Amino acid sequence: MFRKIIFWSHLVLGVSGGVIIFIMSATGVVLTYERQILEWQESRFTVVESHGASRLTTDQALSVVRQKHPDEHHFYLRQVNRPGAAIPVWAGRDSYLLHPYTGEILLTGPTTLSGFFRWNENLHRWLLADGSLRPITKNITAYSNLVFLFLIITGLYLWLPKNMRWKVVKQSLLFRRQHNSRRSRYLNWHKVFGVWTLIPLFFIVCTATIFHFPWANKLLYSAYGEVIPAREQHPELEHLEDGKQSYETLFRIAQQHSNLHSHRPWYSMWMEVGETAGEVRFFIDATIGLHPEHAYSLYLDADTGDVVKAKTQADWSKGDRAWDVARYLHTGEYFGLPGQTIAGLASLAACILVFTGFFLSWKRLITPRLKARLT
Repeated sequence: MFRKIIFWSHLVLGVSGGVIIFIMSATGVVLTYERQILEWQESRFTVVESHGASRLTTDQALSVVRQKHPDEHHFYLRQVNRPGAAIPVWAGRDSYLLHPYTGEILLTGPTTLSGFFRWNENLHRWLLADGSLRPITKNITAYSNLVFLFLIITGLYLWLPKNMRWKVVKQSLLFRRQHNSRRSRYLNWHKVFGVWTLIPLFFIVCTATIFHFPWANKLLYSAYGEVIPAREQHPELEHLEDGKQSYETLFRIAQQHSNLHSHRPWYSMWMEVGETAGEVRFFIDATIGLHPEHAYSLYLDADTGDVVKAKTQADWSKGDRAWDVARYLHTGEYFGLPGQTIAGLASLAACILVFTGFFLSWKRLITPRLKARLT
């Protein structure tokens, strides 16, 4: 009786949440190598370094977009430690890619590829909803994620054979070559894909709860005797006031700080201007954002160039570090490229699980009724 309850709960909830689970899994597959692909796309705008040409200073790069957006007060600029690398600059939400030697605008706004990834992210998180509908669709994806977690746990229980002899176990552990019907084939696929991706899917789904539910965050932080930290609040600036130090000077100070305090050479350096009055923030990263332990934030006084604060991962609380681990476990990035690959393949397997689950449900619930009507 207990097994029947679990089976029917698994079937009913699988059918109810299957479409949303499929969407989240399919978009997860698409987003697997998003960082690497976008970095590769940006590298295509690398220009050949001209003999004797001087690279654009940070102030010159900022002035290009400040002239286009004189009323904007919030800017981002990214320097990549690669000869001839183009310079991405943001003025509020407007983005540009600049020629590193002439300041010519090579690209305005997102590319088709980055827009494609953004579309998939919106589908993955909010089912493409916007405005007042987002809280509703966010709850739909949140509870569908919990349904998926239930399906993973109950699926393991249903997978376990009553007879644990190897001859019986391998039928649910390995793909069979011959099948009497499509139902037999898809049942075999459902069991095999489910058991082999059980662990990565469990971590992917569990870690997703921290993005959706306050109770999941409270549980995570309380495990380390902490409370969820409040977000930093800064008074919004009405206009940008430059400090006494040039932005190029501040960039050089940040570069020197990285050379002295980092164990690895910096790959990219983000500069944020206009978030806090009299302060310029640098985010110095040795990778493309895959390993937070190799990145840190540096805050400089815009007038003196003095270090206001330097914050590495070691300065985070245990709860913050655990949250960050969970965030990178969700995408597999915690284990680098192999982890991303495993997460992507597990998401692809989840799509197959939904497809085979729907087919098996149709065979059990609909096909017998159709046959009964025909007879």
